[in-house]
Amino acid sequence: MSLKSTSNAVPRSDVDRRAFNVVAGATVVMALGFGGLALMSVFMRPLEVEFGWSRSEVSFVYAVATVGMAVGGVIWGRISDRVDIRILLAIGGSGMVLSLLAMAATRSLWQIYLANLVLGGFGFSVLYAPLVTATGEWFDRRRGLAVGVVTAGGALGQGVVPFMANMLIDSIGWRAAFLSLAFLTLVALSLALPRITRPDDVAAARAPADNGTVGRKRPQLVLLSIAAFSCCVCMGVPLIHLVGFVGMVCSSSELGAASLLVAMLFGAAGRVWFGLTADRIGYLPSYALASAIQTACVFVYPLLGGSSSLLALSAVFGFGFAGNMTCIVLCVREIVPAHRYGGALGMVMLVAWAGMGTGGYVGGLIYDHYLSYTLSFMLAGSAGLLNLVAIGLLMILRRSTARLAPSVANVVAA
Repeated sequence: MSLKSTSNAVPRSDVDRRAFNVVAGATVVMALGFGGLALMSVFMRPLEVEFGWSRSEVSFVYAVATVGMAVGGVIWGRISDRVDIRILLAIGGSGMVLSLLAMAATRSLWQIYLANLVLGGFGFSVLYAPLVTATGEWFDRRRGLAVGVVTAGGALGQGVVPFMANMLIDSIGWRAAFLSLAFLTLVALSLALPRITRPDDVAAARAPADNGTVGRKRPQLVLLSIAAFSCCVCMGVPLIHLVGFVGMVCSSSELGAASLLVAMLFGAAGRVWFGLTADRIGYLPSYALASAIQTACVFVYPLLGGSSSLLALSAVFGFGFAGNMTCIVLCVREIVPAHRYGGALGMVMLVAWAGMGTGGYVGGLIYDHYLSYTLSFMLAGSAGLLNLVAIGLLMILRRSTARLAPSVANVVAA
C-alpha cells in the first residue's frame, strides 16, 4: 500500500505503524458493527418461539436499525468532517454496547425496536464515517485496497458474529447470548478504538473550499444514491433471510447459519479483492461487476434445493455482494473532496441503509403471506437489475461530464 506522507519530522516507521494500526482497529470495529446489525438473522427463531411474533415483525427490527444507520449516518457524517474523531468513537462505542445490553432485557416488541434504533443511530452510524475517512486519509494510491481490507471486516463480522451468537443461543439461551455479546463487544472496542487516528496534517488538508465541485457533481451523487438504494434492496433479502431460507429448504437451522457464515467469509475476501481491483480498473466499473454477481446469485437462490449447491452459491453471493459496499464508499470519495467526504458519504449511505431495511422487511412480509421466499428473491433480483441500470447511466453521465470539462475550462480561460 502507498502510505500518505505526513510531517517530515515524523519517522517513516512511525507513519507505517500508525497507518496499519488504523487499518487493524477499523477492521475490528467494522466487524463488530456489521455483525451487530446482522444478529436478527439468528435471534429471529428464539424470539418467534418465546413471544409469538411474526416473521415480518421480527424482520422489521433490522429495518429499524437501518433507519438509525441512515439518519444517523447523515448527521454524524457531517459532524465527522468537523470534530475530533475521539469524541465520535466514544459515543459510537457506548451506543453499541448499551444497545446489546438493552436487547438482553427485552420484554416487548417496542423495546427491541428501540434498542436496535440506538444500535444504528447512536452506535454504528457514529463510527462508520470516521472508520472509512480515517483509513482513506492514511493512504494515497492504494486507498481502494486499504478501504477494502477495512470493509472486509464488516463482511467477516456479518458471518462470524451471528454464527457465534447462534452457538450461544443453543447453549445458554438468547438473553444470556446478548449479554455475552455485549461483554465481548466492550472488550474488543476498548482494544480497537484507541488505534484509530487521523494523520497529523489532516486538519489543514480538509480546509480548502471546493470551488463548486460538489454542486457540479451533485447529479452523479444522486445517481449513485439511486444505485445504492436498489443495490441494498437486492442484498437486504438474502442478508436477513438467508438463514431462514436455507434452514427451511434443508430442514436445518445449523446449515442456515453456516450458509451465512460461508457467504461472509467469502465476502471478506471479496471486499479485499474488489478494493484491489478498484485501484486497477476504476471504482465504478468494479461496482458494476460486484453488482452483476450479486444480482445473478439472488435470482438463482430459489432454483436450488440441495445443501451443497446452496452453500456454493452462498460463497459466490458473498464474494459479489461484499464488493458493493467497498466500491460505493470509494465512488463517493472519487466524486467529492476530502473535507466534504463525511457528509456526502452519510447522504449516500442514508438511502443505501433505507434500501437494506426495505429489502429485509418486504422479504419477511412476502414470506408471511405466501410462506415461501421465492417471490422475495425474485423482487430482490429485480432491484438488482435497477441498480445495474443506474450504474450504466452514471457511467454515461461521467463520460459526458469529462468531455465537457475541457470546453468549460477553455471558455473560463478565454
